[in-house]
Amino acid sequence: MNTRLTFAALAIAGLSFASHAATISTPQPYQLLIVDGEKTKHSALSSVHSAEVGAGKHQFVLEYVADFSTRQNIRVMEGDPVIINLETDADADLSLEYKKPNSYQQAREFLRDQAAQITVIDNRTGQPVAAEIYTIHRPAGLDVTRGIQDYLKENNKAFSGRTDAAVAAAEAKFGAAPVDADSLEMLKHWWSAADKDTQRAFQIWAIQQQ
Repeated sequence: MNTRLTFAALAIAGLSFASHAATISTPQPYQLLIVDGEKTKHSALSSVHSAEVGAGKHQFVLEYVADFSTRQNIRVMEGDPVIINLETDADADLSLEYKKPNSYQQAREFLRDQAAQITVIDNRTGQPVAAEIYTIHRPAGLDVTRGIQDYLKENNKAFSGRTDAAVAAAEAKFGAAPVDADSLEMLKHWWSAADKDTQRAFQIWAIQQQ
């Protein structure tokens, strides 16, 4: 089977999960910088504190920013980026659980080992979700998000773009075939950038290739 058909199959299979979206919420002082390798729509004037994803494996990159400034001192705390890798089912309602610092000193203590103090909770059950949580050093430069993406790629820690659910659905329909992660990322990029008419045309084309 042609590998490109598996790419198409993964895209089509992924559609079946869109109507059952899991959510993750990261209220202040945390904000979402990256979801599954893609930069969120955050900016200097606007933060992103939630995202919807399908069932399967996901990677979230968070940043802690809190302002404890007084009239005498400017004290803005920025933590190292937090990486969270986990697998979730559809309709999960995920949030972070940790003891929120209430002062500048508490924040300094918290940020020394923030990853060890964060738990991901599924609010449907109130139970922790298995997750790999770690921090990386804050990249230098103005574009922190790009620096994080580059670091994860260089160290083979970037999100691969292959969820178990989508791969299983594609293989069940089309059979097993090797999938190149970089090519799949490009396909995902163009799919996300396309309008609805183009996406429908692509689906028709992919089905015709079977």
